[in-house]
Amino acid sequence: MKWKVGTSPPPLEGHDVHVWRVGLSGGPGRAVDHASVLAEAELARMARFVTQDLRDRFALAHGALRRILAAYTGDSPESLVFAETDRGKPSLADGDVAFNLSHSGDIALVAVTRAPSVGVDVEQWKNEVEHHGVAEYCFSPNEQRALREVGSDPHATAQGFFAAWSRKEAYIKATGAGVTDGLDHFDVALAPGTPAALLIDRRDARAHTRWVMRNLDVAPGYSAALVVEAPLGLLAQLDFSAPWFRA
Repeated sequence: MKWKVGTSPPPLEGHDVHVWRVGLSGGPGRAVDHASVLAEAELARMARFVTQDLRDRFALAHGALRRILAAYTGDSPESLVFAETDRGKPSLADGDVAFNLSHSGDIALVAVTRAPSVGVDVEQWKNEVEHHGVAEYCFSPNEQRALREVGSDPHATAQGFFAAWSRKEAYIKATGAGVTDGLDHFDVALAPGTPAALLIDRRDARAHTRWVMRNLDVAPGYSAALVVEAPLGLLAQLDFSAPWFRA
């Protein structure tokens, strides 16, 4: 599915999901513009980052999130108020849309839906990651075996590892469980070329029928996934570059 640029958000109904792709580059001027709509707590979080580059990326991602959500709620970006569950899952304090944000490298993704819950994750491939070593601590035994079966090709190993990682992160973000519950009690498909899928959750026998998982092709060298409560309606992949977002 291709990413589209529109002049306004398309209709969002039922279990439709809109995923917005946001570029996290463009110079300090763009970052300052997005920082202007952030709340004091967000500005404080941004200030704790060590480098200006990381502060700029935070401003771009979270400023874009506010502008995107405002387009659905009809409010101004700076007036939106966020709440969190006791496990840190964010939501709008007042509104009828669910959302999720993820960013890695030069890309952020914002998923918006009227379904009860949604999770999205994007991961930039990193060559310095010891894929099999990390998998031993974070993946289920079935996933570790599947990653070994990918073979010895470094590209295929990275593709399988980060596909699994993004799908697992998107799932726990959608369910609201968080990483404290671990990542090894459920299995996702990870073999290159196979569709994204939640295969089994050993703590929830019906999870694979209650949640829909989809792969998102965002850019070379990235893996991304979406998870939403079933059934999935229309999925729109949109680029955050339309004129109506510009200050």
